[in-house]
Amino acid sequence: MYDKITYRLLESIESPILISILILLIVFITVYKTSLVDLFKYSVLNIGKGNADKKVKELRSHDVFNTLKRSANEVKLMKFYTHGKYDKVKTKMCYDFTKNKAKHCAIHMKKIIDNPNIDSMDLDTLKNLVLRTQVDMHVDYINATRNFWLDKGIEKEDVEHIVHLFEKFRYDVVNSFEHRITAFFGSGYHPNNFEKMLAVFDMWAMGIDLLPRDMQTTFENLNGKFKDIKY
Repeated sequence: MYDKITYRLLESIESPILISILILLIVFITVYKTSLVDLFKYSVLNIGKGNADKKVKELRSHDVFNTLKRSANEVKLMKFYTHGKYDKVKTKMCYDFTKNKAKHCAIHMKKIIDNPNIDSMDLDTLKNLVLRTQVDMHVDYINATRNFWLDKGIEKEDVEHIVHLFEKFRYDVVNSFEHRITAFFGSGYHPNNFEKMLAVFDMWAMGIDLLPRDMQTTFENLNGKFKDIKY
């Protein structure tokens, strides 16, 4: 029956090119029939499914954590100069600042992922948690760096000056973060908590990519007053 229909169909087509194409198509479907059926079933069963069943804990594999390490390593390779001479202290201070930031950001990112209620939180609760986590990251790495430098004998006034310079250069990034978080939680493009947190982590990764630039700008604006201290 199938062969008769195929033969009549080929007989009714006058163009040799069309006949050749049809024959190739029939052969392809015949050979790969099982694979095509499986592909169709997979597509139908998963259409519209997207990330609906994904859990926030899967973001433990997000590349933001590699980005933190990479950015810290990029800063470690930087060299700073004062009046044309290599400034070892300034170079080391910049890396220590970055290292503390990377460490405490990673701690808080993993903490929010591991929150047992993260997947079922209502919109406002999750949004407030994200904003609070962002503030806690900042407070912790600033305090860790401040205490580290004070223990090294750097004057409190000088420590606050460096922190102020860094916050000045990072202000636009942090301000943009808050705007984007508000947009993520008010948008229908992120229908569940996984999608919202994925957007947040993508945003954080982008900001961390800018970190080496901001660290370089911060420490290039310092004078050489730390050059000769024992650090």
